[in-house]
Amino acid sequence: MPFTTLFPSIKLRNARAWAPRTRVKWAALAAAFLIALILRLVLHEQLGPRYPLLFFTLATLVVHFFFGLFPAIVLALLSLPTGIYLFVPPYVSFEPPDGDDLLRVLNYVAITAIFMVLIQYLRRAQYQAALYYEIAESRYLMLLDSEADRAAIESEVQDREI
Repeated sequence: MPFTTLFPSIKLRNARAWAPRTRVKWAALAAAFLIALILRLVLHEQLGPRYPLLFFTLATLVVHFFFGLFPAIVLALLSLPTGIYLFVPPYVSFEPPDGDDLLRVLNYVAITAIFMVLIQYLRRAQYQAALYYEIAESRYLMLLDSEADRAAIESEVQDREI
């Protein structure tokens, strides 16, 4: 794969602005957090201490995909202590972390961060492709307009010659 396909030569400054700029993202953040928390509480009997942060990771990735990086980071930072507090034994208490707790936290941080970087890269590339399409379309329309102007001038010159 050529290097230019991974990193295009033209840099669009607003390609990082792919996320919607609405206040709905904060309501979506709260809803995703509550849904992840409720699902984990409902399945706590079956899961026990396994996968304490799985639903929070999925909620973070969904929020990031639809609403951008900043709400996803806020959700991830909110989810980590909540998941550790409620779903890691001893439940509903903070104890000094042991090796397993540190491994859970590192696993959550690493996996969530890797997926967030990938989503950010792909969403920026998608938005950049849409911008390139709009640029190409506007240039095409300008070309058609200038061609129509040229044809009209040629027609007028031929009419005057006759």
